[in-house]
Amino acid sequence: MADRRIVTFGGYFEAFIAKLPERVIQKIDYGLVLLKTMDRLPAKHMKYIEDGIFELRTETDQEGI
Repeated sequence: MADRRIVTFGGYFEAFIAKLPERVIQKIDYGLVLLKTMDRLPAKHMKYIEDGIFELRTETDQEGI
C-alpha cells in the first residue's frame, strides 16, 4: 500500500474546490484517497507530469466543470 503525501500550491486547489458542488468534491476526495493509498492507479485517474508531480483526473456529469 502506498503512502504518498499530497501537496497543493498557492491556495489554487482550495479556491477551485470551494466553488464546486458537494457531489464533485466527494469525487475529488475519493480520487485523492486512491492516489494517496493505492500503489498503482490507471491512467484514467492520474497523469504523471514531471519530478513526482501528478495530475488527478476526475470525471463528472455536470456540464462546465
